[in-house]
Amino acid sequence: MKISVVIPSYNQAPFVKDALVSVLEQDYAEKEVLFLDGGSTDGTMEIIEPYRSQLAVCISEKDTGQSDALAKGFARATGQVLTWLNTDDVLLPGALADAARVFNNNPTAEWAFGNVIWIDAADTILRCRKGEVWGEAAVSLGMMTACGPSAFFSRNLYERVGGINRQLHYMMDTELWWRFAFCGSKYVRLPRYTWALRLHESAKTSSHMFSDRNDPNQLRIEAAKAEESEHIAGLKNANEVRSGPFMTPFRIALKAASPGYIWSHLDSWRWRGRSLRMFLEQIR
Repeated sequence: MKISVVIPSYNQAPFVKDALVSVLEQDYAEKEVLFLDGGSTDGTMEIIEPYRSQLAVCISEKDTGQSDALAKGFARATGQVLTWLNTDDVLLPGALADAARVFNNNPTAEWAFGNVIWIDAADTILRCRKGEVWGEAAVSLGMMTACGPSAFFSRNLYERVGGINRQLHYMMDTELWWRFAFCGSKYVRLPRYTWALRLHESAKTSSHMFSDRNDPNQLRIEAAKAEESEHIAGLKNANEVRSGPFMTPFRIALKAASPGYIWSHLDSWRWRGRSLRMFLEQIR
């Protein structure tokens, strides 16, 4: 089973090598790596050049953002299973083999989620997060623990829902997961941590943690996120997902009862402040 990994890139030179190597060194032979850069000006492509021969696609051209790069990458991918990795994140060892095992052992599986470790720019662990398993009740209450590039999905499922929404720039992953769910697909939860999410000043999703809330650029970003959240809320309403303040206690109870939620706190307590390298050496 071939797994295609799309890597969308734009001006993340300090981290791009670690991201790419984390995919190339996966202990899974049937992988395809596609690197799509949006025209970086920070030396990204010079860093990538030594690895070009190992990439099925390696281009640098102007695009309209991450969603556009992902759509182009998935259109060129030839694997039966698709995933992606951002250039400031890391795919943890064994992730592709774990995903392939799930699909091979579950013939009807179309979608799988891993678990995530949050790290900073220096690879220090900030938090560990294991998501919940699929639950009809949770989804009907608007709960779905979905961790971006830890998702693996079949090409058939991706094409069935119409692919990624190129109009979204911040919540394109969350919107895609809900469309997967609304078409009747249920995800399988991978047992191990598969992905390290890096929080830093220039990250698209976490830059607000490091900037002034009144910064004009940050205000623009928050407005765009709010608009995309409204779009997703509309999808939920159209599919009769329950919402409202009275649902909050039920959501909290469901999350607290999840073994993954409990293990997340234990692992965070154990590993917070330690290096990702130390963590990986321990689990090998």
